[in-house]
Amino acid sequence: MRSSAGHEYLTLRDEEATLDVVRFRGAIRPGDETPAVGEIVIVRGRIDLYSPRSRYQLVATSVERAGGLGLLSRELEALKRKLQAEGLFDTARKRPIPSAPLGIGLITSTSGAVLHDVLRVLRREAPLARLVIVHTAVQGAGAPEEIAKAITRIDDCAAHERRSGRTDAISVLLLARGGGSSDDLNAFNAEVVLRAIAATSTPLISAVGHESDVTLADLVADLRAGTPSIGAAALSSELLQLSHDLGRLRDRGARALSTVLDRAERRLQEVARALDDVGPLERLDRAGERVAQLSDDLNRVMLGRLRGAESGLGELRVLLGALSPQRILARGYAIVAADGGRAVRSWRDAPLGATLRIRLARGSVRATVTERFKEAADGKA
Repeated sequence: MRSSAGHEYLTLRDEEATLDVVRFRGAIRPGDETPAVGEIVIVRGRIDLYSPRSRYQLVATSVERAGGLGLLSRELEALKRKLQAEGLFDTARKRPIPSAPLGIGLITSTSGAVLHDVLRVLRREAPLARLVIVHTAVQGAGAPEEIAKAITRIDDCAAHERRSGRTDAISVLLLARGGGSSDDLNAFNAEVVLRAIAATSTPLISAVGHESDVTLADLVADLRAGTPSIGAAALSSELLQLSHDLGRLRDRGARALSTVLDRAERRLQEVARALDDVGPLERLDRAGERVAQLSDDLNRVMLGRLRGAESGLGELRVLLGALSPQRILARGYAIVAADGGRAVRSWRDAPLGATLRIRLARGSVRATVTERFKEAADGKA
């Protein structure tokens, strides 16, 4: 084995051939050991042509010892046991995720598709929430330290906002990364990242990889989401949740009414069979007509109640839509707040020179009060 500034060379031999293997420093993970002379190893990589020597070489992405777990896997298991012994995976230390948060901190790479997926879900599920995005690399040699710094930075910002009493302060963090190989996700198994997650004062959701991928970050986080989109959906607003609840209640009511109708029909069938067994034909005919009439009446009453219930649910849904703050803003209204987040309801609440934040249907603006006056219709306000 010999080294240069940017990579190291290993010569591998078998009984028939000799092959140069080059492993660049970017592929050497923290804790990797250089194989000893004569040691049997498993090398994964790609074949490349080294032009100056006109020789083929193998550019290695991983080197593991044969006959068991690689060094990285053994270190990962050791780290998992260590953190488990410290209680970082305990359910008791996990904090609840706030419902309908007004401030969300997103830690991800802004160059990947994950950001677009999360934004698409949040626009639908949490349209009124304020989103603060912190960019970080999510794979590579320096990714663990960068992820840990991003988590600490956004957590400090969230804590400051909460102490200042900001109404839309960040109250939950979402750590997101798309799927990939185990090597691609390895930054989320790094101890520096796990310590940063455990040290946050803000609840954190880990949404890393696909649903089948599980990293140590998932175990330390307050909530594990199978994908970034699932993590974003967990932050849905109360209005949407109420709408979903109404839909579920409607479905449950329909199923309950259907069960009642089925039972009544079975009971009527039992009565009809009993009449067949004990009465003469004339009585049976009259009873049959009565049974049919009762069945029609029952169906009519039950269907009327079902339609009434559905109509009530529809009115509630329309009312919820009309009361939506976003719908009100879309009609041209605005929400005016002073620096401390206090709503401005009167000209007296806006002294000259004050800076106001004006929330619009799309975005917001800041304005300085240069003139104020009382409209004639304001009365004593």
